[in-house]
Amino acid sequence: MNFYLSGLYFLPLLIGGILLIAPAAISRIIVILSSILLSALALYVFIHVNEPLYFTVPHYVNEIVAGADILMLLYFGWVAIQKKSWLVGVMSIVQLAGLLYLLKNLPAGESMPFMVDKLSTFMFLLINIISGIIAIFTLRYIEEENCSAFRKKFFLALLFFFIGAMNLVVSADNLEYFFLFFELTTLASFLFIGFRKDEVSVKNALTALWMNQVGGIAILAAIFFIAYNGYGEITFSNLLAHANAEGILLPLALLSIAALIKGAQLPFSKWLLGAMVAPTPVSALLHSSTMVKIAPFIILRLSPALKDTPVAMVIIGLTGFVFIASAISALSQDNFKRILAHSTIALLALMIMMGAVGTPVTVVASLVLVLFHGISKCMLFLNAGVLERVFHLKQSSDMDRLGESGPFTALVMTIGFMSLLLPPFGAFIGKWLSIETLGALATDKRLLGALVIVAVAGGGAVLSLLYFKVMGLLINRSGEKDHIKFEKTGPYYAGTIYILLGLVLATMAGLPLLLTYYFAPVASATIGQPVPVLTEGWNLFIGTMRIPLLPMLIAFFLLPVTVVVAMFIRFRQVDRAKEYMCGEKVNYAFSSFYFSTDRAIPYFSAAGILFFIALIMVALI
Repeated sequence: MNFYLSGLYFLPLLIGGILLIAPAAISRIIVILSSILLSALALYVFIHVNEPLYFTVPHYVNEIVAGADILMLLYFGWVAIQKKSWLVGVMSIVQLAGLLYLLKNLPAGESMPFMVDKLSTFMFLLINIISGIIAIFTLRYIEEENCSAFRKKFFLALLFFFIGAMNLVVSADNLEYFFLFFELTTLASFLFIGFRKDEVSVKNALTALWMNQVGGIAILAAIFFIAYNGYGEITFSNLLAHANAEGILLPLALLSIAALIKGAQLPFSKWLLGAMVAPTPVSALLHSSTMVKIAPFIILRLSPALKDTPVAMVIIGLTGFVFIASAISALSQDNFKRILAHSTIALLALMIMMGAVGTPVTVVASLVLVLFHGISKCMLFLNAGVLERVFHLKQSSDMDRLGESGPFTALVMTIGFMSLLLPPFGAFIGKWLSIETLGALATDKRLLGALVIVAVAGGGAVLSLLYFKVMGLLINRSGEKDHIKFEKTGPYYAGTIYILLGLVLATMAGLPLLLTYYFAPVASATIGQPVPVLTEGWNLFIGTMRIPLLPMLIAFFLLPVTVVVAMFIRFRQVDRAKEYMCGEKVNYAFSSFYFSTDRAIPYFSAAGILFFIALIMVALI
């Protein structure tokens, strides 16, 4: 098994190195074959790893990791000097000083640096399959980018380096190793966001850098606390083993802060929103399957220790607030990628919240949201790239009547939004399970539970309004064209979109089987207790939750019919006229109101800061 795991770690790095020097024609073949191979490796590992697999590395690797940490932080410091960013400089100095102190004073440990369990393999599937699809899509997208041939190679190489770093992040048990891999993803996001090198890109890349460095400082602080308070090895598994020890809440809170920052929760959402200036494959990569999913991964990893603690309560309160605040902010946006970005932050909040609640059903809900959000958001972001490159559209208000000029793109985007909103898609099931299980929280913690239920229900309603607003634009038509002909976007664009569309529809159709044989085993292994899933008649039971399958089956057949009628049925030789217009023909156009939330953003951020302060305070008390 170590051979296959090594493939997931080192193959992306090898591919990245080859892509830097390979000719363009060979690079295309390498990217396609490598994406398929990494996806196959991830699937093989998921099938064959049922018990946690611990493995170690030679001692000299520890020295390599320490040296890589130092070099990376020195690079951050050089960036701070070159770009004159005092925030990045301060964070780099604090990180470097903390790391050097720990390296000098930490007792030598004999822990296994890596642990691969069902949660890790679950993430492998998401990371490698979705990122591989993005890599193939990038083959055409990057060719149209206005940059040198080497920069195009560098972008593809960086993408595979990033995949390798992500595979390592979800495998690290030792927190020193985890810090390195966590910060490698920070480095990659900095390079990705600043790829175009214009003033806005550089500014947003620096924001992403210093904000994520705060998360790195939190990890270093957690390492320091664990090492100097007699809790033994500085590993996730040892931390969970001491879940009931006095004072253990502080490292849990610090690691949770790192997760919340990586998940762009308020007041740290600015870094992810700023990533929208990067090439669209970066948006798909950061928002769908990889970077931000570190956040729910960390919380799920810590879930058995966090459950029912004051730290968990603060996280639940924060994410409930972020869910509705981000939903409201999304509704006010016109730029299509920023709409997707705000809704991503909102749904990440829900994933993190369910992981912090920590019951069998909520952990299943979190995993369901992680997977289905990854697939659907990747499809939507790649379509945003098609809109940008093929139709030259960036604002949602400009997408009016896309159903006539680009019917296939409009259809796929409509299905993408439906998959995040309506039954029988998995994201709807995840939200349903979330709201249902929050009732138990309201029973135990009445005030917090009531507020969170209101926030989740309100945020869900606002997101529904948002998605319907955009879908209304996509299905709008003038009635002037009677024939529908799908546009041609090329094999790389169309092929990757077809694959994602197939994944969306296949996972929807196979959801009962996925819940039984995929999500439930991962949830059970994560929290260390059984997650019963039972099908009786037309009902699927997850714990005490009941999911009626017959309405889902009806929705499965009705929703496609609704989309087809809305988008492709034309009424020929019909003039439409309004009353009181003397029969004069009127050209109909769909429009939505927009409003600004700029004045509210400082208050949202201030509330987020208060929650982060509360997170530390409850851990210290």
